[in-house]
Amino acid sequence: MSELARAVLPDLSHLSAGDYEEVYEPSDDTFLLVDVLAAEAGALRARRPLLCMEIGCGSGCVITHLGTVLHSCQGSDTPAALVASDINMAAVRAASASAHANGISMQVLQMDLLTAMRPGCLDVLIFNPPYVPTSEAELQEAAAQAQISASWAGGPRGRLVLDRLLPHVAALLSASGVFYLLGVRENDPSELASILRAQGLEVSIVAERRAQNERLFVLRASSVTFPG
Repeated sequence: MSELARAVLPDLSHLSAGDYEEVYEPSDDTFLLVDVLAAEAGALRARRPLLCMEIGCGSGCVITHLGTVLHSCQGSDTPAALVASDINMAAVRAASASAHANGISMQVLQMDLLTAMRPGCLDVLIFNPPYVPTSEAELQEAAAQAQISASWAGGPRGRLVLDRLLPHVAALLSASGVFYLLGVRENDPSELASILRAQGLEVSIVAERRAQNERLFVLRASSVTFPG
C-alpha cells in the first residue's frame, strides 16, 4: 500500500485555541482522511454524488475538504449537497464557520449518529468515530456531557459508538454509495470488514499510517465496485 500524498487542508484560521478547548483539533487521523478523499476525488466525482455526510464532524475540516474537492471538480454541474453532524454544539458552530470560511454550502446538525436520515439516501458517508479504547463509564459520561471528550472516548475496544452504526451502513447508502471509516488497530479492522461484507458491501483497507503510538487505517465500503 503506497504512501498517500499530503493534501491541502481547508482554511481553518478562523478557529482559535479557545475553540479547540471545546472541539477536536485536526490531527493525524483527520489528515489521513483528508488525504484519502483527495486521492479518490476522481473516483468520487465519477459517482456524481448528490448527498454527502460526515458524522462527528468536529471542526468541519474533512467534510469541508470534500466539498471543496467535489465542487471544484463538478464545475457547472449541480454540486453535491453536504450535511455534517455532531453531538457537540460547539462542533456544530465550528463546522458551520469552516464551511463559510471556505465558500462551501453545508447544513450542520446537532444529532446523534444518523437518527434523522432515511434509508438509501447517502452517496458518501464519512465517520471518524470516537475510537480510543476507554471504560464504558467514561464513554457514557462523555456522551452525557456532549463535549469534546465525546470525540475520542470509544468504550471497550473503542467500538461502542461505531458498533451502533455498522449494522445500518448498507441500508443508509444509495445504490452507488460509499462509506469511509477511520479507525485504529485496536478496533479490529478485520472484524469491521466482515460486518460490512455481511451486508453485501465491497470492503477494503485503502490507507494505513502510523501516528505516534497509534496505527491508523481508513476502510472503504461501497455498494458497487469502486472505480479506481
